[in-house]
Amino acid sequence: MCLNSLAMGVWGWWAFDIFTLIATYMDTAVIAAQTILRTVGLITFMLPVGIMSASGTLIGNSVGAGRADHAIIYYDTSMKMGVALAIVQVLVLLLGKDLFVLLFTNQQAVGEQMMLAWPVLMVFVIFDTTQGISSSVIRGTG
Repeated sequence: MCLNSLAMGVWGWWAFDIFTLIATYMDTAVIAAQTILRTVGLITFMLPVGIMSASGTLIGNSVGAGRADHAIIYYDTSMKMGVALAIVQVLVLLLGKDLFVLLFTNQQAVGEQMMLAWPVLMVFVIFDTTQGISSSVIRGTG
C-alpha cells in the first residue's frame, strides 16, 4: 500500500515535469505560458489540500473505530466541499482571466498562448480538485 501511494504522488509530480521538458522544444511564448499555467494549476491544487488532509484523517479514524456510517458522511461532505471549491476556483479563474494574464506577464504573445490553453486549465482544476480529495479518501480507508 505504501508503494502504491508513493507511486501516485511521484507520477503526478513527474507528469508536470515531463510537460515542462516537452515545452522546452517550443517557442519561448509557449514555454512562458506553460510555466504560468503550471503555477496557476499548482496554486489551485493547494486550496483543497486542507480538505484532503482532514477527510483522509477523519475517514481513517472512523474506519479504525468501526464507524463506517461516519466514514460515509465524511466522504460525502468532503466530496461536496471539493466540487464546490472546484466550481468557485473555476469561476474566479474565468472571471479574472485577464487579470491573471496581467499578473504574470505583459507580453501579448504569452497572453495569447495562455488563452488558448485556459479552457483546458478549467477542466484540469475541476478534475484535479476532485481526484485529490478522492485519493485522500482512499488513503484514509487504509
